[in-house]
Amino acid sequence: MNNESRKTLNAVRALALKDLETTSDEEIRAEFASEGIDPDKLAASIAVSLDEVLAASLRQQATAAKVIMQVRTASKKSLRLTLDQIKERIAQAFAAEPQLATAFREGSRQSDADLETLYDDLVLMGKIPDADDGR
Repeated sequence: MNNESRKTLNAVRALALKDLETTSDEEIRAEFASEGIDPDKLAASIAVSLDEVLAASLRQQATAAKVIMQVRTASKKSLRLTLDQIKERIAQAFAAEPQLATAFREGSRQSDADLETLYDDLVLMGKIPDADDGR
């Protein structure tokens, strides 16, 4: 659509909205009735259509978000630091911020999975720069 067409369409839209704003509900209902349209049925039909469009849009957004998360997860796994690098970054974070604390399971030591989760949590909290952001 060229610029002139867009201006014309915007002007028509503005006039239609102005006309709609100045027309009373009773006048609109009477106009529908004169054309054999039940305004309540039309309103219900429009509401159903809007609900369907909204639901389809939300489904589409959810599907897109799932794809994005799968791609991010896959790329993060491929870029995952080694366990030694994770331990080093955690140690640096605790050295830089002495108020950070963690608890050990059963009072002994953390498993590799615990350390990976701790690393992810510290990245989310901003205490450790993410490995794939170049820092």
